Formats: sequence, C-alpha cells, structure tokens
Amino acid sequence: MAKYDSVLSELKNLIPSSKTILIALPSQASIDQLASGLSLFLTLEAGGKQVSVVCDDSMVAGQGYLFGIDHVQKNMPTTDGGNLTLTLEGVAASDNTVPALEKLDWFAENSNLNLVFHVLPGQQFQPVRIVPKHQGAGFNLIFTIGAVNLNALGNVYSANSQVFSGTHIINIDIQQANTGFGQTNIVDPNASSISEVMSNVISDLGLILDGDSASNLLAGIFESTSNLTDGKSGAETFMAVANCLRAGGKKPGSTASQPQSASQIQPAQTIQQLQSQPQPAFDWSALMPQDSPITPKEAPQEFAVPPVVSSDAGDDSQASPEERPVEEGVISETVEPEWLTPKIFKGSSLG
Repeated sequence: MAKYDSVLSELKNLIPSSKTILIALPSQASIDQLASGLSLFLTLEAGGKQVSVVCDDSMVAGQGYLFGIDHVQKNMPTTDGGNLTLTLEGVAASDNTVPALEKLDWFAENSNLNLVFHVLPGQQFQPVRIVPKHQGAGFNLIFTIGAVNLNALGNVYSANSQVFSGTHIINIDIQQANTGFGQTNIVDPNASSISEVMSNVISDLGLILDGDSASNLLAGIFESTSNLTDGKSGAETFMAVANCLRAGGKKPGSTASQPQSASQIQPAQTIQQLQSQPQPAFDWSALMPQDSPITPKEAPQEFAVPPVVSSDAGDDSQASPEERPVEEGVISETVEPEWLTPKIFKGSSLG
C-alpha cells in the first residue's frame, strides 16, 4: 500500500480534470522546499498541466542548480477562468449593507451584459472605483509546500487572498506546528525532509518521476539531512534516495576543497617539495679572471686524404713502362731516343 494513499484518494480524482495548478512556496524558502516544489512543477507540467510556481522571495544564484528555478515567479500570475467578481468600492456601510441600493437586476443586450442598480429615492449611489476580480484566479488546485499556515506565504497570500478562497488546497509539510489548513493535508513530522515526502506523493499519485525532478529531490534530501548524516535519516529516506537514483536523478556534487594556506602546510610536505625542485647549477664563470677572458681554441684543420683509385677499376689499357712497378718484370728503363726528338709538323703546302 502506498504511504499516503489514504489521504490522496480525493486528490487522485481531482487531478485528471484539473488544467491549471498553482504551487505556492513560503517566504524564505529553503533548498528542500524549493526542490520539492520544483519537482512537483516539472512532473505536473510533463503531464500536460498548466502549472505556476510563486514565492515571495527573489531567487539567488546559489539556488541556480535546481532544475526549473527560472520558472519561480514573485507575483501571482494572471490566468483566465474562475468566478468573476465586480467590486464597487465606497458604497457599503460599516454593517455590510448598501443603504442607497434597493435591488440589483441584470439583462443581456446583444453581446453585452447590463447590470442595473436600483437606487432609493433621495440616495446617491456613486462607487469610487469598480475592480474586476476572478475568484480562484482560474486555478483548479493549489499546492502549498512547507507553509505552516497561509500567512507563511507572505505577500503571495496577503495580496491575493481571494485566489485561495474556493479552491482546493493541498497542504504538504513536515512541521509539527502545521495548522492543517488545506482540504487535503499531507503533514508528516517524522519525515526527514519535504523532498522525501514529495517523492512518495508523486509516486502515490501515479505521476512519472523524470531525471530532473529526481535530481531536485535528491538535492533537497541531501540538503535537509546534511548528506544523509542527520539523525532523522531512516529507511524511508534511503528508499526515497534509491527511487530517485533509479529514476535517473543525480546526487548533488560536493563543494570543491579550498586550497591550503602556507601555515597549513606540514613541514614534511615543505621539505619534500623543496627536494623535488631542481637546484640551480654552479656558475663556474665567476672563478675566471675578468681581464683575461678565455677564448675557445680553433679546431685544427683536418688533412684531406686524396681518394685512392683502385687498380681493379676495369681499365684494360696497357700501362706505360714508367708506370709499371718493378715487380711486373721491367728489364730496362732506358728512355728511347725518339722520345727526346722535337715533333715538327710537316705539311704538303703552306698556303
């Protein structure tokens, strides 16, 4: 059996026919209250409902990680529908009577509706101002999250009390002092957080919890229970966390650790850091005399060795006698006489 099924039977019958729904959060709303309200908003909106979220506070940057936070409004939204009330100011007496008015009639003419105020003879009936109001502002259901009473909603209620009259109010809270002002009251002081209660309410109503809504609920539970270390965290709390994780929710990330100051570093760590740092090399140039700078020696020139021509180069021509070594059998090295005779060109004619 669902945990809150006994108090949700009437609400289960109302939700299918409800089109416009208001979610009201108290003044100075906590992360838990915001997270649970926004989870309900996302879930109902995914179901095709027209949902509005109002809170007397201005949202701050620290709440920006909650999904749907940009949909929270400070002023009551205007919607169509509901009962129309025309308020004629300045015509009623202190005993709630209208001395100048005998009766009120109405009749339709073309597309207009005419109201006829029958004034007694000798009396004046002059309203100071005529103010139209929609009773209930067109909302079929109103959820209040974490409000001990309607006054805890701040200006959301005090400036729009007519919106809450005649509308079914679902009061969801965990405070022992809750006055039970709603037509449906889900007040569980034993729960660790409103987000834990909301996880069961969404499930008991047959609504589908998606990843964003589940992440909001996890943020609310972890915030309210100091990361599940609070004494109120019990089996129901961990079951709610498991259901949110199963639905695709993400646990809120831990805050980044702050860098250590110099006084917080242990001496052993400081020595280790110094040892790991490279030490500067000794400057030997400081020992050299300044008046006789040492210039580097020039590198000695290398002797170029001529290439050796192999005798096996494949030249078949016969070597001359002076080129032949003794071992090749040269008998005489006498120069032939004709080698020393000048060579004179002889031609047949000089012309």
